Order: sequence, then C-alpha cells, then structure tokens
Amino acid sequence: MLASTAMFMTVFLAGSMALQPSPPSDSEKPESADPEVAHTIAPDAKIIVNRYIEATGGRDAWSSIKSIQGNGTISIPAASISGTAEYAITSDLYRNTFMMSGGAVEGAAIITGRNGDVIWQLSGEKERYNGKLIEGAERLRSLRQYQFNQLLNLEKNFLSAEIVDMEEIKGSMAIKILMVPKESPASKEYRFFDQSSNLIVKTIIESPGGPLQAAFFGAYQQAGPIKLHTETKRMAGDQVLMLISTPNIVVNKPLPASYSELPLEIRVLLGEEKIAPPAIKAE
Repeated sequence: MLASTAMFMTVFLAGSMALQPSPPSDSEKPESADPEVAHTIAPDAKIIVNRYIEATGGRDAWSSIKSIQGNGTISIPAASISGTAEYAITSDLYRNTFMMSGGAVEGAAIITGRNGDVIWQLSGEKERYNGKLIEGAERLRSLRQYQFNQLLNLEKNFLSAEIVDMEEIKGSMAIKILMVPKESPASKEYRFFDQSSNLIVKTIIESPGGPLQAAFFGAYQQAGPIKLHTETKRMAGDQVLMLISTPNIVVNKPLPASYSELPLEIRVLLGEEKIAPPAIKAE
C-alpha cells in the first residue's frame, strides 16, 4: 500500500504550485533543443500574470516574505487514507510533510525537502524511512517550483507564455495560459486565471512520459501581506486523487531549527554519515 501512496504523493509534488528558492543558475539550465519552442513571453499573457500578482498582494508584498508555513489535512479518498499535511519554506529551505493512515497504511510518511542545493525525499512507515536524492531534470524542476511564487519572474522560469483559450470553471470564465518551463522545453504547463478574481483556479501539467496532472485551487485567504490558496484538489480524469487543505498559515516566522539539518538518511546518501552494520551474534 505504501508504494501506492507514494505514487499519489509523487503526482501531487510534481505538479505542486511553487513556493520557494531561487531558480537554478544559468549554468544549470539546459538550453532548448526544440527549435519550435518560442523563447517569448506574450505581452497579453504577462498582463494576466501581473493581475494575478496584484490580486495576491503585489510585488512589494511578495518581496517582503522571508518564510511561509502552513498545516492542515490530506486525504486520498480512493484508498481510504487520511492524515496531516504541513509545509515550510524560506529562500533556501523547504519541507513538505505528509503523515497518513488508513486501509493497509499505518503511520506512513512522505517528506520532501530542500536544503540549499540538495533536494531530497524520505518515505516509509512508523519512522523507518528510505532516503532518495532528487537529481537531474527533476531537481531543476523542484528548484523552480520551490519558490515563494515562480510567476514573479516569468523570463527566468519559463521559455514562453501565451494565452491559448478560455474555459468555464465553477460558473466563472478563466483565461488559459500555456507556459513552457525553461528546464523542460518538452513539457507544457497550463494555468487558468479566473477572469473576475484574477486568481489561479486550475492547472494542467503535461510532461513527456508522465501522466497528465490536473489540479483545482480554492479557498484563497490572506496570510500577512499576501494571499494564498489553502485548498487543492488533484484529479485523474473524473476521479479525485487527493484533497489537501492547509488553512493554518503564518508568514515571516522562523522555521524550526531542525529544518536546517539534513535528515540522517540523506546525509548517509551524501557520504557525510556512516551507519554501523548490525551486530552479529556469536553462535
């Protein structure tokens, strides 16, 4: 069951709307190999994004943010799994923790983090975790997504952005914008901006070789000088994969000191720690 849970978590994390560190340096970003990909941000798309930024507080408000922390609940209805969700983010730290039980799962956890240049993940049950280093293209994508707001600088994070359609969502028209991420020119990310509120209400992410990821966002609330969504519904076709609610948000509060240290399992993978082999009992 844990493998199934991890799959659900991977779908969520891969498509998460960002919150964190600076995008990768130019030396880390692969250049587009596809001549058909336009390296342009359309003016009308930029206008819509700027309206979204203003609707969520404005650039000055976002620049005043030093940390964001939130917590709440998570549920995976199809697997009868539920639990707690919490996240914390600064300019160079990120921690996202899901604790889940239900069905065949008891005390399962998925923890994803960033400590400087290191992106990592822990998964397991009853505090017995397997560690994983996030590398390659997935690492570059995570660096882009783990920002306070990746739309504050379209030119650094995306090759192109253009309005492609309109769609009615929950009785209101939304403007659909296609964005091509800089680190993955073959991927397509669609963001739907409500025409009345200017807020993002839906995303669709299409990545080569991966499942289509759709998500709906709602229950925006004020958190200090900015506004954030506190409800996320992830879908696969007409089926609800996951519901996340994080209504408890604080900004510019120091993160727990323990977050600055990598977990033991990750330090072992990096060669910074060694674990003694189990003692062999004499017969």
